[in-house]
Formats: sequence, structure tokens, C-alpha cells
Amino acid sequence: MDDLDRRIIGELQRDARISLTDLAERLPLSLSATSERFRRLVKSGVLTGFEAVVDPAAVGRTVEALIDVRLKPGAYSPTMDLDLPQLAGIVEAIHVTGRFDLQLRVVTRDVPELDQLLATLIGSVGAEETNTRLILRSQDGFPRPLPLT
Repeated sequence: MDDLDRRIIGELQRDARISLTDLAERLPLSLSATSERFRRLVKSGVLTGFEAVVDPAAVGRTVEALIDVRLKPGAYSPTMDLDLPQLAGIVEAIHVTGRFDLQLRVVTRDVPELDQLLATLIGSVGAEETNTRLILRSQDGFPRPLPLT
């Protein structure tokens, strides 16, 4: 990966919807050279995908929270990694070190839906303990682009 590849990635991190024509205009490259570099970054796995970012409140999901989960001994199974994304409201699950096993970022319609999700974690998933923190607001400027140097 060279400086031009880093510039391509930087432009895509700023605006993933940019057309290859507009991207080529921002670089000292032709459209075909830009397209070839873009395809190579995708094929090599440097660029793994593009996503639509949805405002949760705009779709009626106004309660955001972080839930730390400590599992009962023996409760973890490899299928849990597949099962957690199927639970309504969980938008991110991270396996962590320390007192808790998982940190979940959730977005629910209301507090009763959050309460139901907590009950499911305890009853069906095998959580021994949970710690829930409501998100009051997110800081501007996140997520930040990855440094490529």
C-alpha cells in the first residue's frame, strides 16, 4: 500500500458514496487507474465493505445503551456469536477482558423493550450479571477514520 492507496482510503472514509469519477478527480490519477487501485484494495481485503448509517431516532429507536454482560460459568458457546445478532436491539457485541465477558451496544424503541432485552439476556443467553448504562449523547467526530501510517 502506498500514499495513493492511503489517499483513496482517506477519501472513502470521508465519503463512502463518492463516485470513482469524483475520486479520480481528487487524485492525480486517471479514472481507469483509480478504478484498478480501488478493485485491488477490495480484492486484497483492505476495504471490507460499505455501510449505510441510520439515525436510530429517525426509525423510532430512541433508547441507546451499553450493557456489560457477565456470563454464568459454562454459558458461553460458539453459537452465541451467531445468536446475539438475532436479538432485537443489539447493534454491536464485543468480547472483552475483565470482570465482564461482553459489552453490547443496543438501540431500543423504549425502556420496556430494553427491559425485555435484559430479561432475555438473563433468561435465555445465560447472563449471570448485567450492568446497563444509558447513552446520553455521542461525541461528534466518531467513528474516526483509522490512521494508515
